[in-house]
Amino acid sequence: MDESRQVPNRPLWPSGWAWHPCWWWALAFLLELGLFLLAGPRVRGLLANTFLLILGTLVISLPLGTLLAILLTKTNMAGRKWLARLLISLLLVPLYVQAAAWQAALGWGGWVPAWLATIHSSHPGQMVWLTGWRGAIWVHAMAAVPWVALLVAVALRGIERELEEDALMHGSAGQVIWRVTLRQALAGVTLACLWVVTVCAGEMTVTDLFQIRSIAEEVYTVASLGGLTGAGTDGQSAEASYFAQAGSWWSWVAMLGVLAATAMVTLGRRFISEESGSSPWRWRLGRGRWLLTGLGWLLAALLAGVPLASMAWKAGTLVEREGDQYVRSWSALKLAHEVAVSPVKHRREWGWSILLGSSAAVAATTGGILLAWALRKRWLPVVPTAFLVALGFGLPGPVLGVWLIRCLNWPYDSPFGFLTWCYDETLLAPFLAQTIRALPLVTFLLWLQMESVSQDLLDSAASEGAGSWSQLVRLVLPLRWLGVLAALCVAFIIALGELAATVLVVPPGVSTLSIRIFGLLHYGAEDQMAALCLAIWLLTSLLTIGAVTLLRGRGIYDV
Repeated sequence: MDESRQVPNRPLWPSGWAWHPCWWWALAFLLELGLFLLAGPRVRGLLANTFLLILGTLVISLPLGTLLAILLTKTNMAGRKWLARLLISLLLVPLYVQAAAWQAALGWGGWVPAWLATIHSSHPGQMVWLTGWRGAIWVHAMAAVPWVALLVAVALRGIERELEEDALMHGSAGQVIWRVTLRQALAGVTLACLWVVTVCAGEMTVTDLFQIRSIAEEVYTVASLGGLTGAGTDGQSAEASYFAQAGSWWSWVAMLGVLAATAMVTLGRRFISEESGSSPWRWRLGRGRWLLTGLGWLLAALLAGVPLASMAWKAGTLVEREGDQYVRSWSALKLAHEVAVSPVKHRREWGWSILLGSSAAVAATTGGILLAWALRKRWLPVVPTAFLVALGFGLPGPVLGVWLIRCLNWPYDSPFGFLTWCYDETLLAPFLAQTIRALPLVTFLLWLQMESVSQDLLDSAASEGAGSWSQLVRLVLPLRWLGVLAALCVAFIIALGELAATVLVVPPGVSTLSIRIFGLLHYGAEDQMAALCLAIWLLTSLLTIGAVTLLRGRGIYDV
């Protein structure tokens, strides 16, 4: 075993009954119950809508993701590694891109409604499936399935092989998976639930598109009209004052983000470390192997094949007039042309996005290195630091945008008037928004990387006179430069996909890819936007696969 790598031999998170997830769930439930009872009728309605969105997303994503995780880690289905690669490539695809893809499939102008309309010519409006609650829940659920599958798979892979093999002596393989394996993977299922809760509660992209009034969407709508910054109309003053006091409500989301992030640290040790230990027990399927293999790849086709094919169909669609009618056809040449010229047509948005994303990625990675090293050396207390860092993950994007506006928007004659100039004339506000959003995940990835460095190696360097910062610069970073590069890629992807806060704080004249696509989404997924989304999907998928490859060192997560 390489002495520079080891599974962390020190607890990454405090142990004891007080840190059990059940207590955190109970606290979150009490906070939400108190908020629901104390809030007014309108806010109670918004909270109810948010909970309904979360519940619907969990009902769809949790069973599908858990099934995929079991097929990947506990069966001998064919093509497991390729299926794992496919799921990993979907992890960080921006939500607005996935919304555009599903709009091209099932929304207005999508190929499914168009195909059904050719079969049933009556009531064509009823053929559109992706509207209202159905659309919001479906898009969130399809985006959450890869995360659920990955997090549950990591928990399943950590189960002791002997435990399952002993249980085989008293029951069938199916009974072992149902009664033993899933119970042992409860921590991974809990983490997946927390991830879904945090993302659904903090995102407004999908709810705004499908006109679902959630808390995050309401904050975004009021803030975009100037209601939370003092620029709104008099008719909005009461509502603005009410929501101006609502920022503290989101502490519960931040708390869930802390729990999700810290649980990710515990479960992610096996995922990040190259030492995979003994191979997990697998159910050797007989005749049903190909049936379950087909089921697994059918789900993969639903998650990736349908959205990608829909965007390709939309980007390659030709509309030609023949007499008094317009005839639609599809051309691979038009698809290739639209994807190739997309960076040229949207070069302004690409330029701003790359500039902001790369700057935020460098800043987040630098901050992540410093925070991870401070946690590795125990210079900072773990719990408060984890809470503050995870605040950027758990805080809803619109609330983050409002807070940035309040911090940077001052009267010009005040001592902080220079911040107003920075807010109006520079990219400081969107840079901070994207950096804050990328910092939590990058910090925890780098923390795991630094925790895997052998303590004996650091002690040996210290005995030679190397100080703490010298150890970081001369020893740890050279050993973990692949992990740093992977964190940089992850930070860039997160910054590129950030929308909820960026759309509120960009200065005049600046338009990123996320803002451009978000605006076009409300007018339908046409060919140029479909080609743009397809290019972003492929770029983020390749960068995600590359980041995971760098983190593993020897290749993609071995299922």
